[in-house]
Amino acid sequence: MNIILFMIPLALIFAGSFVAAFLWASSKGQFDDLETPALRILIDDKNNNTKKNDESNEGSKCGVT
Repeated sequence: MNIILFMIPLALIFAGSFVAAFLWASSKGQFDDLETPALRILIDDKNNNTKKNDESNEGSKCGVT
């Protein structure tokens, strides 16, 4: 029975902190743009492939294989 008197306030403190964190994040604009981060990884992947191709071409010019 004593553990219930400890666990209920602890659960309320955790719940309150999660609600406060959510309200802080939503007021700072963390959830405004949900599409761009998913598309940004596709753009970065294309840029990384072109950089790798450029580096491999430079190595072949120097005689390094």
